[in-house]
Amino acid sequence: MSPAGADAQTIPHRRILAIVVALILYGSLYPWEFHARHYDRNPLWILLHSWPHAIDRYVLWDVAINITLYAPLGLFAYLAVSARASRVLRILAPLALALALSASIEMLQLFDDSRSCSLSDVASNVAGAAVGIAAGALYRVKLQRLLARQGTPSLLRPSGALLLLSCWLAYQVFPLFPVFGRTNLVHRLAALGGLSAISPAETLLILAEWLAAACLLESVYKAKTNRVLTVLLLLVPARLILVSRTLAWSDIVGALAAYAAWLCLPRTWMRRAVPVILTGALILAELSPFHFAAGHAARAFDWVPFRGAFRSTWQDGFVVLFRKSFWYGSVLWLWRASGRSLAWATVVAAAVLFLLERAQVYLPGRTPEITDAVLAVLMGVLLWLLRDA
Repeated sequence: MSPAGADAQTIPHRRILAIVVALILYGSLYPWEFHARHYDRNPLWILLHSWPHAIDRYVLWDVAINITLYAPLGLFAYLAVSARASRVLRILAPLALALALSASIEMLQLFDDSRSCSLSDVASNVAGAAVGIAAGALYRVKLQRLLARQGTPSLLRPSGALLLLSCWLAYQVFPLFPVFGRTNLVHRLAALGGLSAISPAETLLILAEWLAAACLLESVYKAKTNRVLTVLLLLVPARLILVSRTLAWSDIVGALAAYAAWLCLPRTWMRRAVPVILTGALILAELSPFHFAAGHAARAFDWVPFRGAFRSTWQDGFVVLFRKSFWYGSVLWLWRASGRSLAWATVVAAAVLFLLERAQVYLPGRTPEITDAVLAVLMGVLLWLLRDA
């Protein structure tokens, strides 16, 4: 294999490595609530003197988790190093990355009330990276063949569909922090209530979301779309263990109905119907609950984009941002896939959203603002930039 070809093989591994590092940073520093604090010693000194005094089952549990988290980092860092590099460099570079990343995170946790600094975490993280490196060295050829299979590279290549799928996945699992325990599970199941609590408008919207996600997934990963969609259904019950997230009957019924429709109805018909279904569902959601107040009770229209998101908690703000980005971006993508121009779809979507938001000044409990129309334009620009990706 030529040097250029060998380096090209490392590109997917580097992209996966970047994702792994981002997930480790997010999970290790969540909920990102740092406080200024003065210590008598510098953070590095504190880290080097933070070995646990006793080894108990909690320490062993942390060790097991840390090894599991950093094994993918070691694996893909090993594969990301150029094949022309020496074996020593391919081993030392991932170990250095794991050491630097882990030590930096542990020292940052000194300024987070919910975290603690521990040298044993650094040691177990580096050990996890070593496990990943060993796996990479033993199974490098098999892993490269797996990642080179048809459809896999398209999952890592930047595109409009991949951007929208990322927004949808982020909305489904954000903040990606589990909360285990029987009491938590029992309370969330009890909060589901009866089937009478199902909202028809919300159920239709969730059905449209899943159908749109299926169309996007088909364009990115044409082979085995149904199988991947089946696995993604696990995202619905996953909300029972995600912090600050809730599960409603509308989520369950909407997802299952979309899955059944995708499997049973003709695929050509679905591609034509989904843009209409998603557009209609969004219009109904914007005007729900259809209880318009009198003119004198109208609310003020907010002309400052994203003001509501900045005023909400950062977790709720990101969930709403991810969901609406998926909504409006998917509407544009689906109409473009059906033969309309992206510019036409963007202008019409922004205009309709502006009119719907203006109508919300007469709807109680709604926040009429310019944000949705602006977000539609921004998603149109992003899809235009990624049109050839």
